[in-house]
Amino acid sequence: MLQQKSWRSPCVYVRRAVSGASGLLSKGVPMNETRPPTAASAVDAFGELAREAVRVSDLARETIRRSELRYRRLFEAAQDGILLINAETGQIDDVNPFLMKLLDYSYDEFLGKKLWEVGSFKDIQQTKDMFEILQDSGYVRYDDLPLKTRAGVTIDVEFVSNLYEVAGVKVIQCNIRDISDRKRLEVALLKHHEQLKIALTNTVQVVTMITALSDPYTSGHERRVAQLAVAIGKELRFSDPRLEGLKVAGHLHDVGKVACPTQILTKPGKISPIEYQLIQAHAQAGYDILHTMEWPWPVAEVALQHHERMDGTGYPNGLKGDEILLEARIVAVADVVEAMASHRPYRVGLGLEKALAEILQGRGTKYDAAVVDACLKLFNEQGFQLLPS
Repeated sequence: MLQQKSWRSPCVYVRRAVSGASGLLSKGVPMNETRPPTAASAVDAFGELAREAVRVSDLARETIRRSELRYRRLFEAAQDGILLINAETGQIDDVNPFLMKLLDYSYDEFLGKKLWEVGSFKDIQQTKDMFEILQDSGYVRYDDLPLKTRAGVTIDVEFVSNLYEVAGVKVIQCNIRDISDRKRLEVALLKHHEQLKIALTNTVQVVTMITALSDPYTSGHERRVAQLAVAIGKELRFSDPRLEGLKVAGHLHDVGKVACPTQILTKPGKISPIEYQLIQAHAQAGYDILHTMEWPWPVAEVALQHHERMDGTGYPNGLKGDEILLEARIVAVADVVEAMASHRPYRVGLGLEKALAEILQGRGTKYDAAVVDACLKLFNEQGFQLLPS
């Protein structure tokens, strides 16, 4: 008999221990090196495979159980109200303890109801609208929604709803956060802010009155400078808080004049160089007074810089261009226009026409071009008028 050298491909069962998967692989080997599998070995192999499948299934179920337990603990311990709603039927499937306690309704009073059938939500048309929007967009948020408890007490809540899918079922989750304490704090802060604003206004008035004692003309001058400065600021699109600061700076820009002798401030005719130096000192004196107080705006800096000029010819520090605060550039123009247009103890008013001609002539050299343009537009196109003396 001839020796057989042919190759065969018997089925060999291989279990992969690393992954836990099992399978049958074909392996070509010489006939004299193989042993044909028996029925018993095949049964053993598939039995092991079945046992492994059971172990994997048990592990998966345990993982899911732990995950559900962890979620349940979070759900029940959450310090925000949570509702789970069937997106198709609109019925409430679950509610957490925090929301039940917050609104004083039992679990049974929520379960199986539509949201708008629960007492707290009954009178809110937004609830039905929200449900329709949710079905379309998948997200709804109300930052301030009033809800009533069983006792009729209104509480403010933040209401956020999301639509998502769980095992093929669409679910709406509503997160409801009590913001009543936050709202009360906001009201208290607003009240405190108003009180501070009143105190600040009173401070400005007192300082202005003190300044007026040294120069009776200063009080009216400061009011009109503040009026014009704010109008220019609006043309330059200043924000409301910045306009408020500009108004205060306009009222206080000449506060340093309290350091100047009244007889010099009101002296008719020409003044001496020494007297002029004393008047110039009011800019630094104003800064020294104002910078000792805390302001939310650069009030002290405006008092210091409102006589600076774009070309560096101003005082007290010879600042140029952008070295000068924009607020100070605005007050500088408003100051010149008001001072030239109004009467003073030492001269009659030169009139608005000459005042506007002065800032136009100094546009871009002494005075900020954009500020001058805004000021001219106010008077020439918008009919702006200064307050009466």
